[in-house]
Amino acid sequence: MNNTMNIVFCTDRNYIQHLGAALVSLLVNNRGQAFTISIISSGMTARDRRNIDEIIKGYDCSVRHITLSDELFVSLASEHPMYPKGIYYRLLIPSLIDEKKLLYLDCDMIINGPIRELYETGLGDAYVGAIEDPGFDRHAQLRMEPTARYFNSGMMLINLSKWKETGLQQRVIGFIENNPDAIWFPDQCGLNSIINGQWKKVPLKYNQQSSIFSEGFDEQFDCFSPEELDEARTNPVIIHYTGGSKPWHFRNAHPYKSLYWKYLKMTPWKHAIYSDLQPLHLLKSIVPKELKTAVKKALKQGN
Repeated sequence: MNNTMNIVFCTDRNYIQHLGAALVSLLVNNRGQAFTISIISSGMTARDRRNIDEIIKGYDCSVRHITLSDELFVSLASEHPMYPKGIYYRLLIPSLIDEKKLLYLDCDMIINGPIRELYETGLGDAYVGAIEDPGFDRHAQLRMEPTARYFNSGMMLINLSKWKETGLQQRVIGFIENNPDAIWFPDQCGLNSIINGQWKKVPLKYNQQSSIFSEGFDEQFDCFSPEELDEARTNPVIIHYTGGSKPWHFRNAHPYKSLYWKYLKMTPWKHAIYSDLQPLHLLKSIVPKELKTAVKKALKQGN
C-alpha cells in the first residue's frame, strides 16, 4: 500500500515566501509521513528552488516543480485585477498531474497538525472534499441549484479521476470566461458553478476561516455546529488566513498570527519583515495620490 500523500501548492512570485511557511509547517507537524509535493508556479527563481530544497531536507518528501508561463490567464486576470493570476493555476491540475487523488492547499495557510485522517476521507462520487463558505446566496448568478452548498476552494481534497473524466477543467475555465459579471472569487465561483453541490463536507478544523473569529458569526450563520466551531477555533488542523488582512501585515490581528512567523523563522526567509513595513511600501504610502497620478501621466507622455 502506498502511504505517500500527494500535495499541491500553486504560487506566483509574490507568494513564494508564504509557501515556504506553509510547507515547513506541513512537514514539521506530519513527521514520518511521506509526501510528494507538486508546486505549480510562475516566476520562481533558481534561488527560490534552492530554498525549497533546503526546507525539505531531512524529511521523506520529494518536490516536483511545474513551471507555467506568466502569460497564462492574462485575459481572465484583467477581468478581476484584484486577484493574482496564480489563483487560476489550480484549474490546470488535471492536465499537469497524473494521480487519482490529491490534496490542494493555498499558500496562505499553516498546517497545525496531522492531515492523514483528512487525506483518507472517502469521496465516493464527489468532486472534492471541502468546507462550506457561509453566507452564499448567489445561486442564480452561478446557475447552481437553490439547495447546493458553496465551498471554499483554498483547501480541496480532490477526486482527480472524476475531474478528468468529466472535463471539469475546461468547463470551469469556460464559465469564468463567459460569465465575468457573475464572478466574485474567480476560481472558486467557477468551480462551485460547475460542481453545483456535488462535493463532500469535511470538518471546519481542516480549513479554519478567519471569519469565524468575527463578532456575531455564530448568530449570523448556521452552517457549522457549535461543537465544530469550537474545535476549529481552539484546535485547528489547517489555519487559512482568509480575507485581505494577512499575518505578514503589521496591523493584522488574527489569533493565530504568531504561527505564521514561527514557521517562517524555520525557512530561508527567516529574516523577512512585515510586508507593509518595507521601505518601498512605506514610501508609496506617503506619496500623495495627486503626485502619483502626475508621475504616471508624465511617464506616459514621455513614451
